[in-house]
Amino acid sequence: MVELELNVDDTEDGPAIEPPPLKAALSSAEPIYILPKDDIAQHVLIPALAAASAADVMMGFFSSHALGEIAPGLATYLSSTHAPLRLVISPFLSASDREAISQGVSEGSIVERFLDRTLPDADEIGRHTLTCFAWLISQGRLQVKIALMRDALFHPKVWLFEAGDDVAALHGSANMTQAGLAKNREQLSLSRSWNGPDASTTCRRLQAEFAELWSGGDGRDCVVVDLPRAVEDQLLRDFKSDRMPVEEDFRRLWRKAQGLPEAEPQIDFEGQAKRLTFEIPSWLNYQTGEFSHQGAAVDAWEKSGWRGILEMATGAGKTLTAMVGACKLHQAVGPLLIVVSAPYKVLVQQWCGEVEPFGLRAIDLTAAAGPKGRQAEIAAARRRLRLNISPSEVLVVSNATLATPEFIAEVAKYDGPKLLIADECHNLGAEAFVANRPECFEYRLGLSATPVRQYDDAGTRFLFDYFGDACFSFTLEQAIGRCLTPYDYHVHFAPLSESEMVEWRELSAEISRLSWKFEAGVKDERLESLLLKRRRVLETASSKIPLLAQLLQAQDLRALKYTLIYATDKDPDQLEAVNQLLSDGRVLFHQLTADETANRKKTADILTRFQEGKLQVLTAKRVLDEGVNVPQIMQAFVLASTTVRRQWVQRRGRLLRTCKAIGKTHAVIHDLVTLPPEELLSGALDADARKIVNAELDRVWEFARLSRNGAVKGGPFEAVERLRDLMAGGD
Repeated sequence: MVELELNVDDTEDGPAIEPPPLKAALSSAEPIYILPKDDIAQHVLIPALAAASAADVMMGFFSSHALGEIAPGLATYLSSTHAPLRLVISPFLSASDREAISQGVSEGSIVERFLDRTLPDADEIGRHTLTCFAWLISQGRLQVKIALMRDALFHPKVWLFEAGDDVAALHGSANMTQAGLAKNREQLSLSRSWNGPDASTTCRRLQAEFAELWSGGDGRDCVVVDLPRAVEDQLLRDFKSDRMPVEEDFRRLWRKAQGLPEAEPQIDFEGQAKRLTFEIPSWLNYQTGEFSHQGAAVDAWEKSGWRGILEMATGAGKTLTAMVGACKLHQAVGPLLIVVSAPYKVLVQQWCGEVEPFGLRAIDLTAAAGPKGRQAEIAAARRRLRLNISPSEVLVVSNATLATPEFIAEVAKYDGPKLLIADECHNLGAEAFVANRPECFEYRLGLSATPVRQYDDAGTRFLFDYFGDACFSFTLEQAIGRCLTPYDYHVHFAPLSESEMVEWRELSAEISRLSWKFEAGVKDERLESLLLKRRRVLETASSKIPLLAQLLQAQDLRALKYTLIYATDKDPDQLEAVNQLLSDGRVLFHQLTADETANRKKTADILTRFQEGKLQVLTAKRVLDEGVNVPQIMQAFVLASTTVRRQWVQRRGRLLRTCKAIGKTHAVIHDLVTLPPEELLSGALDADARKIVNAELDRVWEFARLSRNGAVKGGPFEAVERLRDLMAGGD
């Protein structure tokens, strides 16, 4: 009978018991053990745990019942050190262990149920071990991570014990299960760092392997995830002794951990089952019809020497155009290393899906395990190109990573042709990219509806210097009625309150005193802060929420669907007020902000529910401004817009995407436009009040001039005339 005593005092106030030296504990241990003839628990595991100050385990299969086999040493280890017992294990576990893990992660009632007494018989030991397992997880004394292999089983069997500079490694064929330690015919070797250079090398190499796994894996063949994520994403699986996991099981879990569909496309990277072909999908008509501008864009880029910027309206198909261009370039120059950069993770994920129809699989480097993981993925891509295994490789990366020296150096190691596709390339006019621009790309393609950076001439010049000139233009005006839907535009005036007008005037006075810095080209954080605060006054006008409520009440809320509400990104209170308004009206909605898009699974779920009509409304700030494809949006309420023209163009294009699946014929835009307080509107406006009108006028005219209801009675042209009359009245 093995006694399991876990009277653990792991508070930092209590003195830690000094463990006996590891050398002394293992002085009589043999270099090799044959199980079950040799009692590995009594001879090695229990004394090593009792003497160690740190213990780590890499294990193919794990069962909590193994804790009962090592109970005396485990109890001493936990009471004599504050270090956790760290485990990296495969995702295949018994149902009872998965339930205990879920309880431990959620910290339910397991702590209250924990029993710290000696158990009298084997059955009770089994029950207590399971409870103890969950309790140790909940307390952080047992830390577990899950290792997922791309197409194979995670199968090491290694115990590592440390005490000062001394390290002992027990390694061989036995898993950390009750059968593995006490029943199966197994072999284990014991390496001790103090027993010569060979043993020391073995210990240090196994330590390095554990460290890499604990930090996330190599990112290429093995990814390691924290236990809470494994539970949340349902990555744990049943282990049944009558059926060992097969390669398809591993691949499904690997893809799920990467946020990809579990069913893998029939593409074999090693070329053993099917040869990869990089080709334009047969269904894609890019040369004639409503999307013939895509073929014209590719031709223009080719004539510009495969460098340049495509200035194409949002919704005109920039992604497909870029991939057609990349395929044409591949046909001209041979195997390509293609790097796609995007400003947001949600766009990175979207790109990965757009690449597959062309016969390639994109590698999402934002999902790699840090710099080492990215390095491994890039090295693997180079190898596949070098060995002619794949015709081209696609790496999708965030803008932040694109400008890092480490990434640039890894890409530059490939000595074949390299293409950079920069989505929403106007973002790359920022200082971080300018200072670390990658010159290793012979071929460059920038994509943007608005490549000119408003208020930043230097950044715009850099973009054109780096990518080449805008070699093709397809405007929103050209796209509407061709590949974008028409739209109706409704202007709703929202006056400032008296106190908001006072705040506007005070901020304007401070800005005026510092305005000389504009002309001198001096950057000033104080001035930028004042401008931001003044714009926030307009975007968060207190009259906008009641006005939105009136507009929603005028509709049948039960029939409301495919609707988007844009709030300001300068004050979270407005979005919260919008959400509360919808909640009070029992409207089915979900916000989609940077918090949600940080979790790819959550983002996909929200968008799917909206696209299927299960959510009536999405509320958002800036996250949907660039590139995110949600063609089902039919109606939008815009509570806040900046003075940046790029945002107007992108938001409008976002709403005008076609969607035959829901019978979308047009879109509807409701713009809540800020005015000075009503008492000022009856007379001539002073300079401050005219600035408010002028700040909104450009946007209203830009939206009105292309709307299909512009000239109708009470339509947006009348709103524009009112704004112009207010401006003229101040002369």
